[in-house]
Amino acid sequence: MSETALARMRPEKRAALIDAAAREFASRTFEEASLNRIISSCGMSKSSFYHVVGSKDGLFSLVVADLAAAARRFWTPPAPGSFADNFWDSARSVWDDVVRTWPDSRELTLLWHIVYANSDDPAVRELAGRVEEWVRAVLIAGRETEAIDAECPLELQTLSVFSLLRTFDEWALKLAENDSSAVDTETAAVHQFRLLARLLRA
Repeated sequence: MSETALARMRPEKRAALIDAAAREFASRTFEEASLNRIISSCGMSKSSFYHVVGSKDGLFSLVVADLAAAARRFWTPPAPGSFADNFWDSARSVWDDVVRTWPDSRELTLLWHIVYANSDDPAVRELAGRVEEWVRAVLIAGRETEAIDAECPLELQTLSVFSLLRTFDEWALKLAENDSSAVDTETAAVHQFRLLARLLRA
């Protein structure tokens, strides 16, 4: 990827490329996604695309990085240390904030679709690794205040919570796509937090 050529790209052209690629990668796996469809959709020529980005892999990494940055502007995870006082009240407040924020963020919705369709991609694994590190740090804060069961090995606890959060996200995405679902997102969030608390409470 040419950082210089990318930096010189007009903002509206860059936004069109990212948007077209995000929609393509969110609706298909990396292997199924069509570079020709992306290039055609955003009105670029192939020569321009290869001059700026260079490859499908490079474009995918760029999309994940851009969407993650946009999602962080929309909602930034609080510092793990902020959970130290009144751990469960803080956790509930953060959970409610996420539930309110997530449906309104197109970037976050696209990002999660991409993540779950392409979980083995290096860019996705790197992003997931950062999320898992944050979860681990929050758990440490909860264990130190005795709000969380400290007898369970930390690594097992981290893996369990991270896996459960992924399951929650997948379920939320399915609910969002199913207009006839008997469970709304707010009710789903209540059940999800209750399950999480049952898993972790000391």
